[in-house]
Amino acid sequence: MFSRLPNLARSADRWRLHPWAAAAGTAWADLLAVLLPTACVVCGTADCSLCPGCRRTVRRSGTRPYYAQDGAEMLPGVENAADGVCWLDADAPELLPVTAAGRYAGSLARVLLAYKNHGHTDLAGVLRPMLAGALHQAVADAGGLTGSGNTGLVLVPVPATGRARRRRGYNPLGMLLSALRSGSLLPAGTAVEPLVTFTVRRPRQLLRPSAPSAAAAGARSQKSLGRSGRRRNVYGTMTAGESGSLAGIRCLVIDDVLTTGATIAETTRALRAAGARVEGAVVLAATTAPSCDASNTREECNPDPDTSRNRNVRR
Repeated sequence: MFSRLPNLARSADRWRLHPWAAAAGTAWADLLAVLLPTACVVCGTADCSLCPGCRRTVRRSGTRPYYAQDGAEMLPGVENAADGVCWLDADAPELLPVTAAGRYAGSLARVLLAYKNHGHTDLAGVLRPMLAGALHQAVADAGGLTGSGNTGLVLVPVPATGRARRRRGYNPLGMLLSALRSGSLLPAGTAVEPLVTFTVRRPRQLLRPSAPSAAAAGARSQKSLGRSGRRRNVYGTMTAGESGSLAGIRCLVIDDVLTTGATIAETTRALRAAGARVEGAVVLAATTAPSCDASNTREECNPDPDTSRNRNVRR
């Protein structure tokens, strides 16, 4: 259905999932524990990346997926199936629904930071079931996989910048999705496809680092920017192909953490520009507080919809 180009980084992520590679990694971790003593990333208990007590706490924090779009002011709106209207910002009547596995705070935040930025790939085993639960909930919210002319959902990960890959040596989100796919833990009928990539900068753009496309190589970190800066930093930096090349494809955007929603908004823009229909997004954690558990109905979450912005919760 989609073209599959050889990708060294994706191959490396799959290689890590092989049993012999996992065994070798465990042996290497044991050796490092002797040479370079480790400690629990949450409480500091010696000789483990995550102690049993903290592991239970983190797992409990991701057992009830919730809607996280409220408060992410840069998320795009939903696409109106009747007239094709795509709302672009937080003034939309309904924001793009985002299902989060847990809250980006406390123990879960420390585990995610250690997994993403400090080489603790052994923590993937804690995060995988959390992501799987949020994915299954989001697929159910999207109306299932078939019916009414709908096709199967494609899970589209937010692309990682080349600089981030080189710094980490692996793709954290890609590794989690690869493990879910190899373990048959993805929702039935879905497929993971990296449909979105960063645009290639032209020589003239290299001389103008202030241009929007200059962020394609991760020129500046989103963390250091404000709302308008985040929008400028990512807008126009991604592509999903020519206009109409993804017509008829239904997608869910997958990311690790939701803050303002700028990165998900740009990924959604690229997919829609290529003709795809974006049904929602899924993240491991969100900085916004839960306004509603995904298992609840709109009325249970918000008895008076006129007094709250929680009007985009999907049933």
